[in-house]
Parts: sequence; structure tokens; C-alpha cells
Amino acid sequence: MTLRAYIALAVLLAFMTLGGVALYYRAEAADAAKEAQQAISDRDTAIAANKAQEATIGRLRASAEANDRIMAQMAEQIAAINNATAQTSEDIGKLKDANEGVRAWLAGLVPPDIDRLLNK
Repeated sequence: MTLRAYIALAVLLAFMTLGGVALYYRAEAADAAKEAQQAISDRDTAIAANKAQEATIGRLRASAEANDRIMAQMAEQIAAINNATAQTSEDIGKLKDANEGVRAWLAGLVPPDIDRLLNK
């Protein structure tokens, strides 16, 4: 072979190597672009999940506040019922002590359930 053939072969090999390297970097660039797109998609999914969680947390906080208000109202109503019951029991006791007719009626035939309630 002549020197020209060797040079042509060397140039051909150089171009082939250069082409191979270019194809390798092109494939790497495509993979990097796919990974970047996947990262963006994952980020968007995470952001959407965080927004949904924030909305859920907001609803739970509102529900907890409403439950607290309801519990406070129930506690007030129970206290009022207890006060009214205590007042009624006290009034019946006073009436029993002060009024002969009531005392006589209560001493008579009183249903056992009422007697149990009055003599607690």
C-alpha cells in the first residue's frame, strides 16, 4: 500500500472514531434530556401532592375547630342541665320540708321509680 492509502485509511478511521464519539454523546444527551423531563414530571407530581395535602390539612383544622366549638357548647349545655337538675332537686326538697300537703303526698303511695329519684 502506498502512503496515500495509509493516510486515507487513517483519515477514515479518525472520522469513524469522531462519528462514534459524536453518536455516544448524542445518546448521552438524549438520556439526560429524558431524565430532566422525568425530574420535571416528578417535581410537578410532588407539588400537586403537597397542594392536596395542604388542602386536606386546612379542612382538618377547620373540622377540629368546629368540633372544639361544638364540644364547648355541649359542655355549657350539660352544665346548664346539671344546674337545672340540682335546682329542681333542691326545690323539691324545700317544698317537701315546707309544705305539709306535699310531705303527705310523698309519704303516701308514690310510684317506686319516683321515690327512687326523689330520695337519691
